[in-house]
This record gives sequence, structure tokens and C-alpha cells, in this order.
Amino acid sequence: MKLLIDIGNTRVKYSFIESGRLTGSHSFSSSKTSIKSSLITEFKDIEAVDSIHVSNVSGDEIEQQLTEWAEKKWKVIPTFVRSEKKRFGVTNAYSDVEALGVDRWLALIAARQHARMATCILDCGTAITADIVTKYGLHQGGMILPGLSMMRQSLLMNTSNLNETLEESEFKTLAVNTRSAIQAGTLYTVTAALERLITDLKEQFDQRIRFIITGGDAETLIPLLPTSIAYYPDIVLKGLAYYARQGEKKNRHHKVDELASDADAESDSKISDNIKVDVILEAVQSVETVETVETVETVETVETVETVKAVKPVEAVKAVKAVKAVKAVKAVKAVKAVKAVKAVKADKAVKAVKAVKAVKAVKAVKAVKAVKAVKAVKAVKAVKPVKADKADKADKADKADKADKADKADKA
Repeated sequence: MKLLIDIGNTRVKYSFIESGRLTGSHSFSSSKTSIKSSLITEFKDIEAVDSIHVSNVSGDEIEQQLTEWAEKKWKVIPTFVRSEKKRFGVTNAYSDVEALGVDRWLALIAARQHARMATCILDCGTAITADIVTKYGLHQGGMILPGLSMMRQSLLMNTSNLNETLEESEFKTLAVNTRSAIQAGTLYTVTAALERLITDLKEQFDQRIRFIITGGDAETLIPLLPTSIAYYPDIVLKGLAYYARQGEKKNRHHKVDELASDADAESDSKISDNIKVDVILEAVQSVETVETVETVETVETVETVETVKAVKPVEAVKAVKAVKAVKAVKAVKAVKAVKAVKAVKADKAVKAVKAVKAVKAVKAVKAVKAVKAVKAVKAVKAVKPVKADKADKADKADKADKADKADKADKA
């Protein structure tokens, strides 16, 4: 059983990993100077743990107290996780990587896993932090602003006439007492800031971003924020779980070696080889179960790296699209120009065809006229012989008539 502890400024949350699964979380209040008494009370019934992984933002004194107590109770030295440059597919944007709070780092790791778009984590505790990670695991940075309790305490400490004890009360926009006025003012300040941040990020990421809220004041703020925000109360513990599980593979392999060694000893004592094989097989199957979980995480990390290498900046993609668009426009213009030229040529061709047809028509008319002229000439030529024949016949008839008359005169 593995123990996970998330130590904040005012509260401590913890959970266990049993049989590879994260159990439900528990919490208790703590101070910035002492944690031992709370640890004794909370864990008095826990007889043993295999390991302890801790996220601590309360300072070195708390870290030392927890270490001494855990070593005395369970003989286990806690592992205090630190922010890193890169782990589990997430790349830290800070140049000084450990300057990023470890709770923020762990939240980024948990939020990024299986994400299909950019994610903004709003951690609403003593201070309110906002961090953005892309779906490729690239931390984009974030911001920090005072939380509700810090704002209220600041008003009480720095304003002499505000001496009322602040307690939870029903929220009213226009308050009629100091307590309610401070609650309303601080709630409006925080929600207005978060709403503006959400609006700006949605615009910046073209609506492709999801929002997660966590922290002690999350439940107070959720009713006043957009309904699209998901509530992840144990997101830091989930990030811790990745660190806690990464050592299982090494420990399991060590167990295989030990069992194999034991089996060899038993074999020397004339225990059957079948028992030896069964012992080793059981251990190997146990390792394979753990490796399956870790392989998924490793594959996701590798896929993230490969995706980041393959994906170019959005601006570059847009530039390529713009170039293609320009080329497409030029191609369209070229096509239109070609079509225009073809249209001109077609028009000229039509005119040429019409001119040819006109010429042919003129020639046809002339040919017709020529044919008619030839026929007229032939007709004239045909008429002349007929007239000559008629004249010859008339001449012969006249001569015959004269001869007949002369003949008759002679006889008389």
C-alpha cells in the first residue's frame, strides 16, 4: 500500500494506492509550524505502508517533521516530489523549474493525461493559481492572484474599523453588514477575474480549451462561474500517483530475481522444477500487470514527443494555407485569362467563318449569274439557226411560186 500526501498552506489531503488503484481522499487542517499531532491522529490505525510520496508547499520544517514521524512509525523515508523540467509528457515552461509550485506541477501532469485539447487548471486555495497546458503537454505559463481567505484577512488586518469575525453566510450582492460586504466584495473580485481569464483564453485558443477547478474554495466559486468548468478535487493526488507508480516496475523485477533465487535453492533441496517455474511465472505475471499500466503512460509520453515534433506552430500552418490560397487565386486568374484569350480567339474564328461564308455566297451568286448568262447565249445561238432555216424555206417558196407563175404564163 502506497501513501500519497498533499500538504497545502492550511490543509492536508491524503489517499492510498491499493492494488494499483487510487482510493478516496481524506483531509485535515494543519498549521505552518506543526503537523506531527495531526499525523498521529489520522494514521493511528495504519500499521504499515510500502512508500510515501509527498507534495509539500508548507516549507522545510513541515517536511522534516513528516520525515521523522514516518521513519519512526513505519521505517519509511518519504519521497518529496519536486517540480521538474519534463516528466510524464509535460514540459515545464519556467526557466527555474523548481520555482513552479510542486502542487501546480502535479496538477499539470494529471490534467494533461488523455487530454484532447488544451487545459486550464484553476486551483482556488489560499492563493488562486491558473496554469495552462496544451494537449501536447507544453506548459504555457500561468498566473497567481490572492484567494478569498487571503483577501478577507488582508482587509481585516489592514483596515482598523473592520474588526468583525468573518463566518460563512448567505451570499448577497448588496450587503447590510461588514461581514457580508467583505464576502460579497471578495467573491465578486475573484469571480470577475476568473470569468475574464476564461473568456480571454477561449478566444486565444479558438474555443479549443477546457477548464478544471480544484482547491478548498472551488465549491464556493463553482455556482458563480460558467457551468463548463469541471471539478477535480483530488487532481494533485492524481499527479502524485504517477510518481508513486513509476517505481513499481523496478521493485517487481527485483522480486522476480529473488523468487528465482529462492526457486534455485529449493531445486537444490530436490523440489521439483515445476514448482520453480510456477513461482517465477507468478512473479512475471505480476510484473506484466504493472508494466501494462506503465506502458500506457510511456506510450502517451512518446506519442506526445512525436506529435510535438510533427506539428508545426499554428502560425506556420496558417501561413502555408495563406500561400496556398494566394496560389489558388493566381491559378483562378490564370484560368480566367486563358478562357478570355480562348473567347477572343473563338470570336475571331466565328468572324472568319462568317467572312468565308460571305465570300462563298458571293461566289455562288456570281456562278449562278454566269450560268444564266451562258444559258442566255446558248438560247440566242439556238434561235439564230431556226430563223435562218425559216428564211431559206421562205426564199425557196417564193422562188417556187414565181416559177409556177412563169410556167403558167408560158402555157397560156
